[in-house]
Amino acid sequence: MTDDEEMENRLDALIEEYQLYLRGQGPEPDLSDLPPRRQETIREQFRIVKALADRRPELPPLEQDPVAIRLGLAGPGISTSPVMLPGTGGRQATGGEFLETSLDEVAFRFQGRVVLESVPAWLPDTPEALQGVAQCSVLAEAVAVFAGDTDAPWLPDRLTRFFNLRPEVSAACVSSPDAERAMVFTPADATRSLDPALGWLDPHRPITAEPLSLALTRFFEQRLPRWDRVAAADIFTTVEGLDTEAAIVLDAEIATALRARPRLEFRKAGQRVLAEIDPARLVSLVVAVQTGERGPGELVEELTEMAGIGAS
Repeated sequence: MTDDEEMENRLDALIEEYQLYLRGQGPEPDLSDLPPRRQETIREQFRIVKALADRRPELPPLEQDPVAIRLGLAGPGISTSPVMLPGTGGRQATGGEFLETSLDEVAFRFQGRVVLESVPAWLPDTPEALQGVAQCSVLAEAVAVFAGDTDAPWLPDRLTRFFNLRPEVSAACVSSPDAERAMVFTPADATRSLDPALGWLDPHRPITAEPLSLALTRFFEQRLPRWDRVAAADIFTTVEGLDTEAAIVLDAEIATALRARPRLEFRKAGQRVLAEIDPARLVSLVVAVQTGERGPGELVEELTEMAGIGAS
């Protein structure tokens, strides 16, 4: 590993430490062992991270929020009595109606593609100090929604145990009862990782919380297939001109991949192999697959052979 690569890895680790420091979950990173010019560069990065973390204004309490008052969600005559959360076995939480409303918004946003379950099968395994609310499912993704403290230091450990008990759950969304602060955690986000240089690292956490409907919408939008792009794609009724079209697409994709600047060694090795592969051979393979001359197994074998030739 070169000095520049090692410094880039060190910078990534320092920024992660600084994010934990801003959340009150760790000490301020120590830069004393770095040269003065490098310290100033990293401090500039810290200022950018802090500005991004502080970009959201502090919200007023719900009962004083002018928007909530205008919408009739708060103010004189509005009941604030505890509301039953669905699927919590009789436990109560103030603001449960906001969770239900946010989940309904998500379901409406995706026009039936997101399925809500108010009494999911994993309910008995709800982590301690959290309240099971519902499950949102789309295709093979199942997201468990909980009400609880998004800033609790014990949250990643308890979510890790939950994921171990329920491997069919793809992610867990933890929201405040008023649905204003929510974070989506995947199993990778809730698990400690081992860095060869820094040792064990604490689980990754989203930098900032956001409203429940936005957090779930962002998560599902990244995972749902974009059928509009498929519908807009050109349809080849014949193989005439396919080699020309394939060459244009492959040239553009290869050029994009070769312009990247990977930091990990295996990605660098893959980039070197790609640079040595003959694009004309890839075009011939695309045409052979399209015309049925090559099956899936033969496609994999030939791509493997190409990679071996490039690596040799």
